[in-house]
Amino acid sequence: MTYRTPAQRLGMTANLVIFLGILYTLLHLLAILGLLRGYRLPGLGLVIALGMLGLGYGIRHGSSACLYAATGAFAGLSLYLGALVVSAWRPYHMLRLVLSAWTLWRLCHAIPLMRLLQQEQAFPLPMSRYGEHFLHHLRKRSGQQKEA
Repeated sequence: MTYRTPAQRLGMTANLVIFLGILYTLLHLLAILGLLRGYRLPGLGLVIALGMLGLGYGIRHGSSACLYAATGAFAGLSLYLGALVVSAWRPYHMLRLVLSAWTLWRLCHAIPLMRLLQQEQAFPLPMSRYGEHFLHHLRKRSGQQKEA
């Protein structure tokens, strides 16, 4: 098993929250546009999804309040989706329940990591190697355009 530092584990958890925020935002935008059916209150869902996205970036920048808020939000979402699975079983609700419960589990395990990293003053968290690679190519490309 690969050993990951506390900063890497917290960064992966923040990335998971950001990813789910982006995914839910796209799904709710499609529902608002009428391309997806079955969403109740897609506007409210869009606000919640954008909030998740912001909480993920807050976790990445070291806010313990964002970590606790995201933990509470995903706990509430997991309870809501669990009730949906029990009342009207659909594979889509089950998938969202599994994703939300997994994220909740990761957030709960990230609370002690946040305290440790705050004591070490290790924020904002470093970018992933993929982000650094993308940013390097973006800077290289924009530098070439300025020279031309």
